[in-house]
Amino acid sequence: MNKWIAMHELLPLRISLRTRILLIFVYIIVLVLILVGIVLPSDMYHRNRSRVINDYYNQMKHIDLALSGLIKEVKGDIYWLSLDRDVRHRDDSMFTSFINADEKSFRYNEAEAELRIIDVLNNYRISHPHTNSVYMGRENGAFVRSHRRERPSAYDPRTRPWYSIARENPGKIMVSEPYRSITTEDVNIALVTALVDENGGIYGVVGADITLKKLTDYISEFDVGRGGKMILTDKRGTILADQFSDNLFGNIGDLLQDSTAAFLETPQGVIDFGQTTLVYYTSEELGWKIGICIPAGSLQKEISSSVQRTLFYVVIALVLLSAITIWLLNRTLIKPLTKLTEVSKKISETGRTDLPVQTEGIGELGVLAHSFKEMVERLHEKEGERIMAFEELTNHRNNLEQIVASRTKELASAKEAAESADRLKSAFLATMSHELRTPLNSIIGFSGIILQELAGPINEEQRKQLGMLYQSAEHLLDLINDVLDISKIEADQLTLSHAPFDLNASIMKVVEVARPLARKKGLLLETEITFTGKTMTGDRRRVEQILLNLLSNSIKFTEKGKVSIWGIENAGAVQLRVEDTGIGMKSEDMEKLFKPFQQIETGLTRQYEGTGLGLSICKRLIEMMGGTVKVSSEWGKGSSFCVTLPLDSGGTT
Repeated sequence: MNKWIAMHELLPLRISLRTRILLIFVYIIVLVLILVGIVLPSDMYHRNRSRVINDYYNQMKHIDLALSGLIKEVKGDIYWLSLDRDVRHRDDSMFTSFINADEKSFRYNEAEAELRIIDVLNNYRISHPHTNSVYMGRENGAFVRSHRRERPSAYDPRTRPWYSIARENPGKIMVSEPYRSITTEDVNIALVTALVDENGGIYGVVGADITLKKLTDYISEFDVGRGGKMILTDKRGTILADQFSDNLFGNIGDLLQDSTAAFLETPQGVIDFGQTTLVYYTSEELGWKIGICIPAGSLQKEISSSVQRTLFYVVIALVLLSAITIWLLNRTLIKPLTKLTEVSKKISETGRTDLPVQTEGIGELGVLAHSFKEMVERLHEKEGERIMAFEELTNHRNNLEQIVASRTKELASAKEAAESADRLKSAFLATMSHELRTPLNSIIGFSGIILQELAGPINEEQRKQLGMLYQSAEHLLDLINDVLDISKIEADQLTLSHAPFDLNASIMKVVEVARPLARKKGLLLETEITFTGKTMTGDRRRVEQILLNLLSNSIKFTEKGKVSIWGIENAGAVQLRVEDTGIGMKSEDMEKLFKPFQQIETGLTRQYEGTGLGLSICKRLIEMMGGTVKVSSEWGKGSSFCVTLPLDSGGTT
C-alpha cells in the first residue's frame, strides 16, 4: 500500500518532466523546420547557383584557352606564310586583278608564279578546316586567293578592312573586326600581316579568313551541359559565334537591352534577361566575350531538386534524433533525477543527513549524485570544523595585542640593525676617503714640485707623464671628495656653516674657475646677474660647490655653442639658472638624474667620465639649505638647471 502511494505521488512528476521535454523537442523541431524552410532554400539556391556559375567560369576558361590557341595557331601560320618564298615573289605585274572585272566577261589567266602561290594558300586552307579562305593582296591592286571567288565582280583589296589594318601595323599579325564578304553572305574575321621588303616598304598583305559560321561550328564542339548554348562577341558586342545560329553579326545589345553596358565593361559576370541567364567571361588574350546562355527553368529545376532532397533528409534526421534523444533522456536522466529529487525533498523536510543517497546515472548526473552524497556526509564535519574555527578565532583575537607587540619589537630591532649597518657603511666610506686623500695629496704635492723643476730639470716626456699623473691624482681626489660628501650626507654628519657672504663675488669666482674649461672646448661662457653686492647668509663654500658642479657638468656635455648662468632675486630668495646648448637628455633618462652613482651613459665605451655623484650631492646640499632644483631638457638641444635658494639658509655659524 505504501509502495503504491509512493509511486502514485511520483507519477505526476514523471509525466510532467517527460511531457515538458517532449514539448521542448516538438518546439525545437517546429522551429528548426521553419528556419530551414525559410533560410535553407534561399541559401542553397544561391550556393548552387554560385557553384553552377563557377563551373561555367571554369569551362569558359578552358574554351578560352582552346579558342586563343586556335587564333594563335592561325597567327603563327600567317607569319610563316608571309615568309614563304613564292608568296613573297616581288613581280606581281601579271597577278590577277579584279579592279575592273566584269562578271560576264572576266576570265582567269593565272601565270606560273601566281599558280605556285595559289597552291601554297590552298594547301593551307584544305589542311585547316576552320579557315574559310587564304589570300594575298598587293599594292598594285592584284588579288590572289586560295580558290576562285564565287563571282568575279569588281574588287580592290586595298580598300578592304583587312588590308588597311595590316598596312597600318607592319610587322604584326592583326585580327580584324568582323566584316561582310562581297560575293557571299559570310561574315569573316581576318588574320593578316603586311609583306615588308628589306627597306621597310610594304608591297602587299597576306591573310586568312575565318567565317563566323565556322567559328560557331568550332564552339559548338563544346558541350556545356544543362541545355546551355555558347555565344561569342568581340569587344564592341558584335556577335561572332552563336550556337542558336540566328544572331550572327548582330549586336548583343539587342538581347541584353539595359544590361549591355555592364556586359561590355565588366570582365565577367551574370546577367538575367527574359527566361535566360547569361554567364560571361572575357578572354585575356583576345579581349572577346565568351558567354553561356542557360535556360532559367533548367537551372531552377536543378537547384530546386537539390533543395528538396536536402529538406527531406533534414526532416528525417530531426525525427530520428528526437525519438532517440527522448528515449535516452528517459532512461539516463529522468528516472535517476526523480529518485534524487525525492531524497533531497526528504532531507529538507526532516533535516536528517543519514538517509541513503543512490548514485545512479552517468556523466554529469552521476557526478551530481556523488557530489550530493558527499555534501550530505560532510555536513557534520563542516559543523565541527566551524565550531573549532570559532574557538580558534576567539583565541587569536584574545592574543592579538601580544602578537602585534611582538611583531613591533621585531620590526624595531630590524630597523635599528639597518640603521646601524648604514652608519657603519657611511663611517667606513668616510674613513677610507680620509685615508685615501692623505697619500693622494702627497702625490699631487710631490708631482707638482717635480713639474716646477725644484728637484732638478726634467725633459719633455717626463713633464708629459708627470702632468698626466698630476691630473689623474687630482681627478681621483675629486672623486674621493664626492664619495666623502655623499657618505657624510647619508650619515647625517654634514654640517653647513652659517655666515654672510657676497653672493655676486662667489658667482664671479666660480665663473672664472670654469672659464678655462669652456675656453679649452671653444665654448662661450655668458653671465647675466641682475643683482650686485647681494649678501647671502649660509655656507659660501657649498654654494660655490653647487654652482661649480652645475657649470662643469654643462661644459662637459656641450660640444659647441655656449653655457650661460643667470641670476635674479625673487621674494627673499635667489634663482640661479645654468643653461647649455649640449646634448640634452631623453625623457626616460630624467629619472636617473639625481640618483647617486647613476649615469645616463653607461658601459665601457661611454664618452663622458664621472661617478654620477655630482648632481646627487648638489640636490642634497640644496635641500639642506632649504632650496629646490628643477631641470628641463630636450634631446639634442640642451639642458637647463634652475636652483632656488633662500637668502638666509639657516644652519650653524
